[in-house]
Amino acid sequence: MRATFTLSDDQFAANDRAGLMVGLPLAVQLDAGPLLPGRDETAGWFESINYGRAAFKPLSLERSVFCGRVSQIEQSRGHDGPLCQALLDCGLPLRLDLIDPDQPDRPGVPFGLAVGDWLMGVASLRGLLALDVGDLLWQPVQGSIVDIQRLVLDPLHPSFGALRWLHGLPKQSFAPDQVFVTVDW
Repeated sequence: MRATFTLSDDQFAANDRAGLMVGLPLAVQLDAGPLLPGRDETAGWFESINYGRAAFKPLSLERSVFCGRVSQIEQSRGHDGPLCQALLDCGLPLRLDLIDPDQPDRPGVPFGLAVGDWLMGVASLRGLLALDVGDLLWQPVQGSIVDIQRLVLDPLHPSFGALRWLHGLPKQSFAPDQVFVTVDW
């Protein structure tokens, strides 16, 4: 199974800017972030379904379609209000943030989701290499890096808007560029 995700410069720095070369192993938490309930073609979304089969398929560079069962839900109260995260077993552990934009301060698990529920949807994935203070769930998967691509976003660079294939990332900041990493599990 293969997945492509965006890697932020902050996550790269939290990993001591090390270990990102094609062919090397990588442990990463795949994160879908907050998703909207119901189909929304402009953003990441999910729907509850009655049944399913665990599946994960790439659609484009970092966007993927998933179907899986909620295996774990954790809740906490943070500085900004309630925080709820779920792990979805879709052939690999995919973490989602559960935030109801219509009722952000309502106690309990948003949307009435529970462990064992089946979800399907579409998400743009982020790769997390380091645990953050706000993370409730952490179940990284181990794979081998098969591809690294860097989208040049410096408006003064002559290659602005170009997607470059790399053998590895140098131990320096890549901001404002965007990096996509593909891993084989």
